[in-house]
Amino acid sequence: MIKSVLAFCFLTMAMFTTSAQQKLAESLIGNHQFGVQFIWDGYGNSTIVEKNGILHFKGAQYSNDKEEYLLMEGTITIIDERNFTFSGSLKLFTKGCCGLLDRDVNYTFRKTGKRAYWRLKEREDLCSQYQCAYYLDIFD
Repeated sequence: MIKSVLAFCFLTMAMFTTSAQQKLAESLIGNHQFGVQFIWDGYGNSTIVEKNGILHFKGAQYSNDKEEYLLMEGTITIIDERNFTFSGSLKLFTKGCCGLLDRDVNYTFRKTGKRAYWRLKEREDLCSQYQCAYYLDIFD
């Protein structure tokens, strides 16, 4: 009896998780504003597409003079209905903060409360919080 109840609970949770993940994937596909707040001239644009069951992300944000920028390209893996991981390349240059960052990354983005964006969880990896606290967001 206990095994039957546990099996039922496990299957119910698996169905909910799969359904929630599918719902998030569907909401992510398309065009989104995104960027960091230290590029003062406005947010950039990103596109998320699904190819062969994999979500691909590509985005760019530039200052008006094109000297400061954020470029990201990679894949997204859904964790649950509010979290996903981004794996890929990140290039970020801002004059007043940490200079040039050019690296391959594995980051988590999270949406909390009623926010209309997913925010980078590992902000300190971009730059020391005492120098610049980057907020890297992907909007609905």
